[in-house]
Amino acid sequence: MVARMSVAALDAELRRLMAPLTPSPAAHAAFIGALRERKLDKGAHLTREGEPAEALFFVCAGVLRYYYLVDGEEHTGQFFDEGMFVADVFGLTTGGANLQSIDALTPCTVLAIPRAALLGAYDADHAFERFGRRAIEEVAVGSQRRTANLLKLSAEERYERFNANRPGVACRVPQYVIASYLGVTPEALSRIRKRRTTPPT
Repeated sequence: MVARMSVAALDAELRRLMAPLTPSPAAHAAFIGALRERKLDKGAHLTREGEPAEALFFVCAGVLRYYYLVDGEEHTGQFFDEGMFVADVFGLTTGGANLQSIDALTPCTVLAIPRAALLGAYDADHAFERFGRRAIEEVAVGSQRRTANLLKLSAEERYERFNANRPGVACRVPQYVIASYLGVTPEALSRIRKRRTTPPT
């Protein structure tokens, strides 16, 4: 049973991304009927690298991240919290395997939109096609912004921007994960935080 409040939150995002289009009642009902709620404990995986990409997910509660595993080390790419869509874009759009893993940094509740239902909604109503395009665009823009920050900003500037733009995430996830996202070691992040909190002499 999908919680009514979760559906209402997702529906609000649907309407925002579809605007100014409005879906037909039949297409909307079919889409909502396909939703599946999933609850994840902290540390549980929503998807794993190499698995088939089965769904687009909407975050109802909690914080997730995607990461790449390189030589046994996790490299965090992006965070997703309440009201955001998350997916492995490559797998979802091509039907191939996931290139990244997505796990829960806190207890989470998500709504899964199965890939087959999503593609069916695209075919059924142009409003859903617009929603899908804009949802994927927002995920891609976030990833590109993070890449640009890594290349153009200092570690301290990246940390300041992250705290300013995502304060609700910064206070909810472990520091070592933030360090991974910023592209620095936990020790370097500790020094940055100390410089920010130590008054000048």
